[in-house]
Amino acid sequence: MDSEMTADRTSSPRFFTSLIWALLFLPISSPIFAASETVEEGLDALRQGNFAEAFCIWRPLANAGDAEAAYNLGWLYANGNGLRVDVEKAIRWWEAAAMQGHLEAQFTLGLTYTTGEGIKKDTEAALRWFLKAARGGQTDAQEIIREFVQVGSSLVDEHLNGILQLPWIGDRLRVKVKRANLRAGPGTGNEIVETVTEGSELVEIGHHGNWSYIINPDTKKRGWIADWLTVRTTP
Repeated sequence: MDSEMTADRTSSPRFFTSLIWALLFLPISSPIFAASETVEEGLDALRQGNFAEAFCIWRPLANAGDAEAAYNLGWLYANGNGLRVDVEKAIRWWEAAAMQGHLEAQFTLGLTYTTGEGIKKDTEAALRWFLKAARGGQTDAQEIIREFVQVGSSLVDEHLNGILQLPWIGDRLRVKVKRANLRAGPGTGNEIVETVTEGSELVEIGHHGNWSYIINPDTKKRGWIADWLTVRTTP
C-alpha cells in the first residue's frame, strides 16, 4: 500500500463561484470517463467508497501511460479521496493525461489555473488549456472561450485571429447593403462604433431581439448590427 494512503478524508474548498467549482469538482464516478474495463473497475471501487482499491488499480495504469487512469488518479489527489489533498500531484496527473489529448483533463487544468485553488493562479496557462480542450471539441471549454471573446478579454487578444476561424465560435454574417453601422447597443439610438461595407464578413458572438452582437475580424471591433442588414452564411 502506498504510504500516502490514509483513512478517507474529503476536502471542502472555498468556491470562488458556484459555476466554476461545480464544473471543477465533477464527480469522477461518472461512467462517461471510463475508457477501459480495468479503469471501470477502479470506478466501481470508487463508487463503493473503496478509495484504496481505486488507487491501486489506477496508479500502475497511469504510470504505464493510461490517460484515463491518470485523469481519475488526479481527482483522488484533488478531492482527498483516501489520500492527502495534494493539488500539485493532481495537476501532474492531469497534465500527463492532457498531453495525451484527454479533453476533460485539459479542461480541468484550465479551471484549476483559473481559480488558483491550491496553486498559483495563472490565467495564461488556463487559457492555453481551455483552447486545447475547446479545439478538441470540449463544449464547456468552447463556451468559456466564447465568453472571453464576447466580453473582449485581453487574454485572448494574442490568439484572436485563430479563434475567429474556429467554426464553433459563432455564426458568420455577411453585410448585404452598401453601408451598415455597428452600434454600441442593440438599437438605432446607440452610438455608432464602426461603419462596414457590403460584403464584409462578421462573426456573431451574441444576439438580442433583431440585433446581432458581432466582432469584425478585420478590425477586431465589437458592436451590434441589425439582422435585416446581414445574411447568415454559416450552413
